[in-house]
Amino acid sequence: MKTLLITIDAWRASHASFTPDAAEEYTPALASFAEGGTVFTQAVSHGPATPYAFPALFSSTLPLDYGGYERIDPARTLVSERLREAGWRAVGVHGNPWLGEKYGYGRGYDFYEDVGEFGLPFLDDAREFLIDRFGLDHPAYRAAQKLYRHAQEPLQRFRGGPDEVSTAIEALDARADDLFVWTHLLTPHAPYTPPKRLREEMGVPELSTSPTALVTRAQRDPDALSEREREAVKRLYAAAVRHADEQLEPLLARVDDETLVVVTADHGEALFEHGQVGHEPALYDELIRVPLLIRPPADAPIDASVVDRQVQHVDVAPTILDYAGVSPPSTFRGRSLRPAVEGETLDDRLAVSEVASTAKTPGRLDENAIQVAIRSPERKLIRNADGDLLGFDLGDDPDEERPTRNPRGSEWRPLESALDDRLGAIDLTGAAAAERDAAVERRLQDLGYLD
Repeated sequence: MKTLLITIDAWRASHASFTPDAAEEYTPALASFAEGGTVFTQAVSHGPATPYAFPALFSSTLPLDYGGYERIDPARTLVSERLREAGWRAVGVHGNPWLGEKYGYGRGYDFYEDVGEFGLPFLDDAREFLIDRFGLDHPAYRAAQKLYRHAQEPLQRFRGGPDEVSTAIEALDARADDLFVWTHLLTPHAPYTPPKRLREEMGVPELSTSPTALVTRAQRDPDALSEREREAVKRLYAAAVRHADEQLEPLLARVDDETLVVVTADHGEALFEHGQVGHEPALYDELIRVPLLIRPPADAPIDASVVDRQVQHVDVAPTILDYAGVSPPSTFRGRSLRPAVEGETLDDRLAVSEVASTAKTPGRLDENAIQVAIRSPERKLIRNADGDLLGFDLGDDPDEERPTRNPRGSEWRPLESALDDRLGAIDLTGAAAAERDAAVERRLQDLGYLD
């Protein structure tokens, strides 16, 4: 058996065409593929950005366990490590600077590639000069950034460098069984730069500036945009999602019937909800509700095309191990979702989402910035960094616009108890900060994380 895990960066649940609340044909290729699998409509990420989400996805532990998420502590057993212990091979490929081997994510892989590390020294030097001279928002820097991106792709192909999809296809074609392949697609992450034909197809209005410049403005000061500009940003994001779907088409076409496929996002994306474009460090549903699709191999039964129970990212690794016939390590918090795929009824478990970083210091642990949310399908309780306790009735207020401060009543007690337990369990004492070199800092700037 083979397993393919596809993760898509910054992909909202509302923009997955196989989910009931999708308004448009955002992902037609994935929607077609989903016809042979099970869609989970209430899947929750444990954090609002990549460095918070992936510890849960890969190790079935919460982001702030084991000293936090800046490095993956060896005490967290990764799904790739457990599979390797059972004799499997593993291939991983991504383009996100948060997921480098230096942070512990490469453990258990026979091949682990960061395709975003490819660089052009002469262009790097020019970009650094322009940043120092003009700043990130100046047209001169934006022009250099555009040149960098356009030059990087063909030169990388010329040098034979891999990309996320081609590497996954090559891996699936090369070995018949006992293979785990993970590919993480950085599209549709900001700054939302889909091809022109997709911008036209998805109805992006004519712009007087570049998409990158507009999205950067939206990230920094969303309230300053006009209605037309706001609509342009939303349509750019939709076009970027469609671009991700197109990129995955050849990979989906190469998947055989003997392969387990899991498709999800690391987190969602805010599109002007709660005064934000982008993600982190908030814990609203536009950021923590994610698409989740499981398509089992042909010899495994499937009796549910849609599951409406609340599930979580910590459930992904146990599910992969279940189908592989490999027992989970004792550190795993989650449960296998295979019984739900096969028609059994799951109970709704409370989901924890958390973060301990600020908008100015993304990915950096700060004990004074801890936020924790406890979510059920009906309600959410958030303790923010200021110590405020906010309750949301997700039935009456699905957009989370009318919080109740310090909610009381029997319906809130299980959430409050779980919140208190989680806050009491978080211990960041002695957590080591991960070092970031200049190349990683530049890539985080390009993605809008850093100024």
